Amino acid sequence: MASAFLVLLFACLFQGSFGICFKKYQPFSWEAFWVLFSIIGVLGIPHIWCMTEVPNYMSYIRATPLPTLFAGALAGFFWGISSIWYSKAIDMIGVSLVTGINLGLSNLLGSFVPMVILGTYPPARVMIVLLLGQAVLLGGFVVLSKAGFMKNGDGAEKKTREKGTSSSVFMTGLIMALASGAGSAAINIGATASNYPVNLAVAQGVNSTSASLLSWVVVFAGGFLANFIYAMTKLIRNKTYTDYVKPGCGKAYFKVVLTSVVWFSALAIYGKATAMLGTLGPVVGWVAFNGLALIIANAWGFLDGEWKGFAKARKVALYGNAVIIAALVVVGISNGL
Repeated sequence: MASAFLVLLFACLFQGSFGICFKKYQPFSWEAFWVLFSIIGVLGIPHIWCMTEVPNYMSYIRATPLPTLFAGALAGFFWGISSIWYSKAIDMIGVSLVTGINLGLSNLLGSFVPMVILGTYPPARVMIVLLLGQAVLLGGFVVLSKAGFMKNGDGAEKKTREKGTSSSVFMTGLIMALASGAGSAAINIGATASNYPVNLAVAQGVNSTSASLLSWVVVFAGGFLANFIYAMTKLIRNKTYTDYVKPGCGKAYFKVVLTSVVWFSALAIYGKATAMLGTLGPVVGWVAFNGLALIIANAWGFLDGEWKGFAKARKVALYGNAVIIAALVVVGISNGL
């Protein structure tokens, strides 16, 4: 159990550091960056990593029923679309509110839907402790959202007034934020639904932690399509494909590769941790993954000076992180009962 959570911590380090890697990729535009990220990170690295750990990995994919492959890829496609909704919702109702909604819903759906898919329901006492941990974790998200509102002044309401928009725009942003949370959860749901090739590989003697990589190959086939098509459309429409030959673009190319490696490493190692955690791995692991990664991301934010000059908001954010740590302790206890 201790080893499993240590591996999960390693995954959270990568996940929490992804955002800081995504900064400062000029002279690339967003779409120029994202086209390459889609090819290298979302499509390429999952196959390369799986190939190194699972001999003849495509044989297990080909032996998987098409409906199973389609379900996993569809979940990944939904995740790709949700990342676009996430950015648009932030523009409508503010980053703090969207982040709280996104992580809260992702946490709930991404942990309990896999439980239904797997059909592994814990004893009542374990479920009670797990639900308690979920409630405390959601409380931590609320506190962090409050800190974000304090930091950003009037937050979403001020942005809405400046744009002269109506309450219907706020509702649209709210719906997009909810959809983005469901999309974020779709990664874990899709990976759980795509465990058929994983089971095939394990039956052939492949280590379960290595076999877990097969799920990501399936899920991100759909995720690649959604991200690549959208980014490529913007690249052509804005004629920003010239970014690839701009002076100083070498650093941007390196940043794409670095971001791709950090991003997928988080998910690959998370998959290994869930295999080590046992039957409730996709449930307990997802809760801890979301919470701890958020703490690490906030730590990077503190170090990067994002909260400089916002003493009161920074204090509230620290309280929020403390609540999340308490929630992770409760979740860890539930998995050990």
